[in-house]
Amino acid sequence: MVRHIVLWRLKSESDADFQAIRAALEGQAGHIPGLRRVEVGRCFNQCRRAVDFALVCDFESREALAAYHRHEAHLETRAIVDPLIAEHWIADYDA
Repeated sequence: MVRHIVLWRLKSESDADFQAIRAALEGQAGHIPGLRRVEVGRCFNQCRRAVDFALVCDFESREALAAYHRHEAHLETRAIVDPLIAEHWIADYDA
C-alpha cells in the first residue's frame, strides 16, 4: 500500500473555499481505480508553521498513485482546488 499525504495553505480563510475543496477531494472516492481511502481534515492549530488542511489517501500501489495523477476525476478536482491554494507539500511513502 502507498500513502499519499498533501498539506495545503489556502489563499483565503473562507470556510466556503475549504468546503468546496473537501467535497471535490472526497468526491474522488469510488471513481479512481486503486484509490482505497480519502481523508480530508482541517487543521485547528494556529501556529505560524501550521497548514490549513491535509489530505491523506491510500492507494493499492505506486502504479495506482501514478495513474491517479492522470485520471480525469483527479484533473477535474485540481481545476477546483488549485485556484484556491497558496502553497502545498506532498509526501508519498510505502505503508
